[in-house]
Amino acid sequence: MKDQAERLRELMRNKEKSRAANKKAKVLAITSGKGGVGKTNFAINLAISIKRLGHKVLVLDADLGLANVEILTGTNAKYTILDLILGRKSINEIINTGPEEIKLISGGSGLEELSVMEDENIIRLIEELERLESSIDFIIIDTGAGISNLVTKFVMAADEVIIVTTPDPTSIMDAYTMIKTLINNGYESKLNVVTNMVNNKGEAITTFNKLNMAANNFLKTELNFLGFLERSNLVSRAVKEQIPFILSNPRSTISKRINFMALKFVEPNNGVKMDKKDSFTSKLKNLLFKRGGY
Repeated sequence: MKDQAERLRELMRNKEKSRAANKKAKVLAITSGKGGVGKTNFAINLAISIKRLGHKVLVLDADLGLANVEILTGTNAKYTILDLILGRKSINEIINTGPEEIKLISGGSGLEELSVMEDENIIRLIEELERLESSIDFIIIDTGAGISNLVTKFVMAADEVIIVTTPDPTSIMDAYTMIKTLINNGYESKLNVVTNMVNNKGEAITTFNKLNMAANNFLKTELNFLGFLERSNLVSRAVKEQIPFILSNPRSTISKRINFMALKFVEPNNGVKMDKKDSFTSKLKNLLFKRGGY
């Protein structure tokens, strides 16, 4: 009986290990269609809020031209994603620790993505990212602005997309262009919208409604209103001090709004890694190499 019980316990342990291995990080892609809308600021503060809820979070700065994540968090990245892509360092060697112990991978600076994204380098990037998927609960991708090929592929492979826009008409139009690009490429998961730098709730809802109406009428797509952030001097001050506003002003209205949005991602599955048919890296691999390449 003792041997049988021990075998049963071993069987259960192996089953749990197998189940854990199949669970992958939930990947959120934060994008905008244009720069200057507060996308990176939002990504960092959301990551900290989710981390405070008890989950392992990594922010991947996927902008190969501008390394904004390390600047806004006041961290000094010795190595960046370029060191990984070019084969100089492994994934673990380029991960930095940011505020509240969120993990950060800094984007490179000063290089055009086309100059480094050869097939061999893309394969290396995907293989290294695969190492993270079972050890992290949430991967938040801060994409580069615009709708370049690589940005689109990263967003398409995410479990959910968060589109950040402001009330500015050009920002709304650029956000719509990003949404149109995703829909035309077959994206089927949830498209969340955050209206940033608004004066009040009314302006936030009006901005969302304009975007959602266009998506309904022309793309037959329903968007999800994730929330809004008011224009605030706290944000510009936090940027100058290189301290995320959720840390410098945790009781402020905008910090509370970030916390509320974080809960929306954590509550549906209690923040645990999800059992998914296709992981982020497998979807990214498919998008990059089975549909015409980069």
